[in-house]
Amino acid sequence: MDREYLVSLLEVLIAIVIWSASFVATKFAYEAFTPLTVCFIRFSLAAVILYFLHRNRGNQPLAKEDRRAVILTGLSGITIYYSFENIGLSMTSAANASVITAVYPIMTILFGAVVYHDRIPLRQLGGILVAVAGILVVTYTGTDTAGSSTIGNLLLIFNGFMWGLYNYQVKKVSHRTGALALTYYQTLYGVLFLIPIMVFELPLSIGPITPRVIIAILFLTAGCSVGAYAIYNHGLRKVSAASAVSIMNLMPVFGLLFSHLLLGETITMRQIIGAAAVIAGVMLSEAVKK
Repeated sequence: MDREYLVSLLEVLIAIVIWSASFVATKFAYEAFTPLTVCFIRFSLAAVILYFLHRNRGNQPLAKEDRRAVILTGLSGITIYYSFENIGLSMTSAANASVITAVYPIMTILFGAVVYHDRIPLRQLGGILVAVAGILVVTYTGTDTAGSSTIGNLLLIFNGFMWGLYNYQVKKVSHRTGALALTYYQTLYGVLFLIPIMVFELPLSIGPITPRVIIAILFLTAGCSVGAYAIYNHGLRKVSAASAVSIMNLMPVFGLLFSHLLLGETITMRQIIGAAAVIAGVMLSEAVKK
């Protein structure tokens, strides 16, 4: 592997680590705000931050030929994805959500094969399947389905196709549009599409805004919506969409770690074995043939 590709892989991995902590932060934010409100506050603040960063970097305009693709990234990767994720997380268990995110790489590859006629290497598919098996080991909770709902699960499953669409649209424009400019414009479009959706949560219900809620919102805004997106978009300049999403198999593993550190949950041997399988699967999917 060349150095630039390794750096791009590291950028994608860093973004995944940041996003892994978003589940804990979102749960904290729910102490004061409803799911769509959390989504709207998060990305509205992110759009303001990105506006000033983008202006200080020269205010790069969006090329006319890239506008349609960037609008689609805002709609699929922000408006729909995070609306459905926030609602889904409020309706289903964290274990179910982790299992469902495991199928996102498969759904992205399927999306690319059907829509863009991509050819899928068997070694990559094999690595993803190993990683998916590991996630199932990590998140399997027996027959206990308390706190889960079919609708919530379906919303999260649908998100897999939205994330696949997002990755392929970003790949189209990442070579012409800088990572910061791309992140700003897609966030701006995402917020604009969120405005009419907010009608479903009227009248707004706001609980006590504690320091933990404020920190959670700030982390979701600056860390997840600004920093992670910019890093991830930059990484996609060298990393394929399918490879980037295969690394997302690590998200439940890091999520497990953050749950232990921040929520005091116990890590079992079964979870350690599953995490090892996930890492092995990602390494296999990224291995280069001699």
